[in-house]
Amino acid sequence: MNVKKVSMNLDSLSPIILEMLDKNIDILMNVTGTSMTPMLINKRDKVILTSCDKFSLKKGDIPLYRRSNGKYVLHRIVKVNENTYDLCGDNQCEIEKGVPKSAVIAVVKAFERNGKMYGCNDIRYELYWRFWLLAMPFRRLIQKVRLKLRRRK
Repeated sequence: MNVKKVSMNLDSLSPIILEMLDKNIDILMNVTGTSMTPMLINKRDKVILTSCDKFSLKKGDIPLYRRSNGKYVLHRIVKVNENTYDLCGDNQCEIEKGVPKSAVIAVVKAFERNGKMYGCNDIRYELYWRFWLLAMPFRRLIQKVRLKLRRRK
């Protein structure tokens, strides 16, 4: 079998992804960016995106959404409001408030790390995100410690 690898940005793939999600087909995508570190590592991990009811997501879910500037983002829901979500990446300290629920495209169902799949309904995952939300006030300190440890290596 002859397979060609093609690198495309999400804008180019958006119509294809939306069509697949409309047909209830899950999508496996590589993670890019560092905003969800330490849970999702740039270019190492993959996520499985699935279609969802964008108006009934809950705290801890990780939606794929599109910002008003057109950028696609995966961040964790930290608060559910009537018409919006407040979201934050695991590697960030600032909460992005008031993201319209209508901006949500899909939600992370599972993630793959080193060939092993982890479901978002797994108890270990739930303990992780609950701990990580509780640690929000200490994230700047955690980031400083990680940076110092990295510099020592």
